[in-house]
Amino acid sequence: MMLASAGSAVLAGCGGGGGSSDSQAAGKSSATANSTTSTSTSPSASSASAASGASASNATDSNSAGDATQPSNTGSSDTSSQASGASDGLFYGINGHMAWGSGIYQTMPAAAQLAILQDLGVTNYRCDIADGGMATTLANALKGPFANSGVSILPVFNPLSAHWDPHSSEADAYALGYDLAVRCTRPLKGLVKYIECGNELDVDLKIAGDGSSTADWDPACWPSFRGALRGMIDGVRAIDPSIQCGVNVGIPMAYRALQMLWNGISPDGTTQGVSGAASLRWDFTSYHWYKSSGDIQCGGRNNACVDVLQVLKESFNVPIWLTEWGWSGANDTPQSAAAYTGKALKQYRSIKDKYNIQSIMMYAVMDKNYGLMQLDGVTKNPAYAVFKDFIAANPV
Repeated sequence: MMLASAGSAVLAGCGGGGGSSDSQAAGKSSATANSTTSTSTSPSASSASAASGASASNATDSNSAGDATQPSNTGSSDTSSQASGASDGLFYGINGHMAWGSGIYQTMPAAAQLAILQDLGVTNYRCDIADGGMATTLANALKGPFANSGVSILPVFNPLSAHWDPHSSEADAYALGYDLAVRCTRPLKGLVKYIECGNELDVDLKIAGDGSSTADWDPACWPSFRGALRGMIDGVRAIDPSIQCGVNVGIPMAYRALQMLWNGISPDGTTQGVSGAASLRWDFTSYHWYKSSGDIQCGGRNNACVDVLQVLKESFNVPIWLTEWGWSGANDTPQSAAAYTGKALKQYRSIKDKYNIQSIMMYAVMDKNYGLMQLDGVTKNPAYAVFKDFIAANPV
């Protein structure tokens, strides 16, 4: 949902086989970046290849070849300290656009946004950024109204608004991702514990199927996709290695794309792909799931009934964050949106321990079609009360 429109024209040349029926990314307004002139120097992509996987070097790779729906449980092994993460004040979250340079999120002060979050019972606020200026906006909020408030902020990097070109080489994409991460992480060092590296960069790289097969992905744009993600992870860790990084996809059944990144597999038009690329390691797996995609515990086409959460748990063995979930936008009435909100909250709350779900972040606090509130910052939709009342009755 937070996918900026700035990259749509470029991505169209990559195949763009996703289509509206497979992608949950809608045409949201582009984030307005408060540009800064700070620069950074990234290491060469080749010299940093091993660095992307260094944090989990003791992991045993699963799904090293071919497609798999239910992989063996062989991801990063050290998750005992993270297993209780779903009860550390992160679970109930929501999306917003605090750093945007226009609209209600720009005109409503951070303190007023915080007041809404506290009224809802939210403790985790996901906000997209695309440069150092936008990161500074979040940093100022964290040092100001959000300090000691009990509400944390999850920054999510948006390379599309930073002019990521999926046709670029892996080295160039790595450099862009690294530079973006360095510029955005510097102001936030010491203020955040988690950063999401990229937002739905997979959407227009799907050229066939539903994303669950290696053959569904575009070989031409894959190196740039991988490079941008590697660069962002390495850039964050270069500034503050204590920050935990997450990576997401926007296509409902795109867990295979994450498996390929984790295991160094590149698409080549076959179901096997080709191994040997740099592998990625992240600290939490982000995923997006909307009402239009059905049941995340029984997803897929043609009654496939794939338990996507189980796939994610077994593939990577790190906490899962649902960093976007919500109803079907304008296709829902206010009443059906409210009903879905209650149903989804009940489901995710009941299964959080089974799958090690650390956070569920609804889209969005204020939005014309997806918001708990309208863009006047005053009018509350029926789902607002459902969301608030559920959290009050079901603390985590």
